[in-house]
Amino acid sequence: MEHEVYWVWLNELRGLPLKAKRKLLETLGNPRDIYHASLDTITNILATGSLHASSVAEGSKESAYASVWSERSLEVAESILANHNKHAIHLLTPHDEHYRHIYTSDQKTPLVLYYRGKLSHPDTPIVGVVGSRSCTSYGELVTKTAVADLVGQGNIIASGLSFGIDALAHKTTLQSQGVTYAFVPSGLHKAQPASHTVLMEQIADTGAVITPYPFGKEALPFRFIGRNSVLASWCDTLLVIEARTKSGSMNTARSALKKGKRVLAVPNSLMIPSSSGTNQLLAEGAHVYLNDRLQGCDHTPLQPVIESSSSFSFSHHDEEIIIKLLRSQGLTTAEIKVSVPDSSLSVMECLTNMELADKIVFRSDGRWHLVGGL
Repeated sequence: MEHEVYWVWLNELRGLPLKAKRKLLETLGNPRDIYHASLDTITNILATGSLHASSVAEGSKESAYASVWSERSLEVAESILANHNKHAIHLLTPHDEHYRHIYTSDQKTPLVLYYRGKLSHPDTPIVGVVGSRSCTSYGELVTKTAVADLVGQGNIIASGLSFGIDALAHKTTLQSQGVTYAFVPSGLHKAQPASHTVLMEQIADTGAVITPYPFGKEALPFRFIGRNSVLASWCDTLLVIEARTKSGSMNTARSALKKGKRVLAVPNSLMIPSSSGTNQLLAEGAHVYLNDRLQGCDHTPLQPVIESSSSFSFSHHDEEIIIKLLRSQGLTTAEIKVSVPDSSLSVMECLTNMELADKIVFRSDGRWHLVGGL
């Protein structure tokens, strides 16, 4: 790739914010010319957006950039690329067809990304699937069902390689013979978490593991935020299956909403902490996930839809069966699903609607009960 070392140098350069680096690229065209530019040229561009000298107090501006420019070196970039070459790690720049439209449409994306594996055709739709690390049996069921359907429709599944729903989304994709992208909050020198080393290798065999961080960078807290933002940028649609109010999945979802992405949230019981975030997302602009909502996911934005509790597509027959079941004893969600002859997603919609209508309640014993009953 042309001038790789200069792209890595500019991306890793400390002392200049991303906005300033983008401004330099807009004016000079490429990182190689930026590296070889004089301090006066850099100062003028960052002060005025022009190559020409201005009447700005140049002394103070030059002093701000003098140390950064006098100490610039390709040494760090060369070391990063050397390590990447040893471990088959590739570089993505704004010139790459897989990254060009993402970089152009989102001013906060990094100048470069690093990846292992292989990327599919850039026009292939990408659906992000994220959720709780401590997912419920319901979350697992929705994940497996949704991911299998999405893979069957030709979508790439993107997630964060974390425990719980993220890992399950990757594994289900692989089992369905699909392509999945994993976005990680560290360099690609190891898996994050380390226990997902085998899974990371399996993903890279047919898909890709992508990160904004170079070889050797560890997964510090702020890098999870950076990873989440990049994941949100790559997705055409983001499906949040389970998430607590304060969680990485919620951070990813809110980032996606700000970027104008289509965000779907799976409704669930108001009494289950792992669904407090997804229920909250519905009030923040996300759309309710229903069985047919993911059909034909592509690059076309979802048309605004006003959702209400009455829009759940459950059967009144299901409700009658559930009431009859709960008259004798409280039951877990899994026990109800086994007893109701309908799809599990429809059952959960029914349970949610019945809970909102104060017909049933989910108690601390982990079971559903009739209101006023056992």
